[in-house]
Amino acid sequence: MMRQFETLVDVITGQESKSGHIEYIDGQHERRRISFTELYRAALGVLWNFQQRGLTPGDHLILFTPDNQQFIDGFWACVLGGIVPVPVAVGISDAHRHKLMQIVARLGRPFLYTTGPQVARLEKFAASEGLSVASTVINERTFTAEHVADISQPGQVHRSAPGDTALIQFSSGSTSEPKGIVLSHANLLANIRAIIERSRLTPHDRGLSWMPLTHDMGLIGQHLAQSAAGISQAIMPTSLFSRRPLLWLKEASNLRATLLSSPNFGYKHFLKVFDGKGLEGVDLSAVRIIWNGAEPISSALCTRFLDAMEPFGLSRATMQPVYGLAEGSVAVTMPKPDRKYGVLSVKRLSLAVGRQAQMEVPGSADAVDIVGVGQPIDDCRLRIADDNDAAVPDGIVGRIQICGGNVTDGYHDPD
Repeated sequence: MMRQFETLVDVITGQESKSGHIEYIDGQHERRRISFTELYRAALGVLWNFQQRGLTPGDHLILFTPDNQQFIDGFWACVLGGIVPVPVAVGISDAHRHKLMQIVARLGRPFLYTTGPQVARLEKFAASEGLSVASTVINERTFTAEHVADISQPGQVHRSAPGDTALIQFSSGSTSEPKGIVLSHANLLANIRAIIERSRLTPHDRGLSWMPLTHDMGLIGQHLAQSAAGISQAIMPTSLFSRRPLLWLKEASNLRATLLSSPNFGYKHFLKVFDGKGLEGVDLSAVRIIWNGAEPISSALCTRFLDAMEPFGLSRATMQPVYGLAEGSVAVTMPKPDRKYGVLSVKRLSLAVGRQAQMEVPGSADAVDIVGVGQPIDDCRLRIADDNDAAVPDGIVGRIQICGGNVTDGYHDPD
């Protein structure tokens, strides 16, 4: 059971004296272990640097660094100082840089925390696109992780209130301008508490994640929830998983990890390499949960993955399909542990708003398999509604509507 933390400040200060740790895995033989005590002190030292640069409570700081340890130290420094962190994925394409520029424009005059090499790329991109506001931020309000060398002096802690903004998550912006989802400490703690209770997390668990920390599932569903539960955790860069996906479960075996996660594409990527190379000396019997979310879930792929990993000791009941969205912090529905997920075969043409969903023979040409994603978590209510926002009876297709302590009050308004 999680202590009744009211803010993320309580989470980091509450774990400061505990024995847990974070292990940063940068390769098969490259790792750094940082205790929660060391994390707290590092965050205070980074906060001192932030405050020396003029950041004050309520300021927006974009975290734009590919290094997981730099990101986490910077994130918790923001939390301790009442600064609002805005995580943004670095990526390698102009599309990622364009999204960053859009976010800079939406926030007005944010600060930017990044690395020296990224600054050079951003300056060049902003100049080529004629983005004067972004150029000003890059030139005048950016500081790099390389210049945060002295963390021996602690910053001044700001005691945030539950209703204060703790984090702004920006949507992908793949189909429109990215929206800034404003989450309070109360939103996050409501969701974290529900995740811990539904999944029965305890300090005896051990987490391993390659999910990006700029994504709600990697940051909130993994790192923050596990930190609040006092769970030691290992974090791999997403790029390392992309290059060497088999290392994910090799490390799970070595660490005796109990908690894993991946979206649909991760299982597909893993199996593609596994089918050609196989695994040796891996024991997955310690794993009790693998969360599967963040993308549409393929029943066939779940079966393929579980079939392939069962000889290595992975229980079929470990696969836990979940549903959530950034507006709900992260989690909306989750199954109870130790229960095998269910699958419904539904007639494809019946899946339209307002229609009765019709069951179909599994495997038939007209069938589409829908994977069950559990029940609403505590403090989050859900209903299915039609296009007029009226609730529909069971069995009728509709749109998902949610409300509760974990749900945002709205989007960041630049005006």
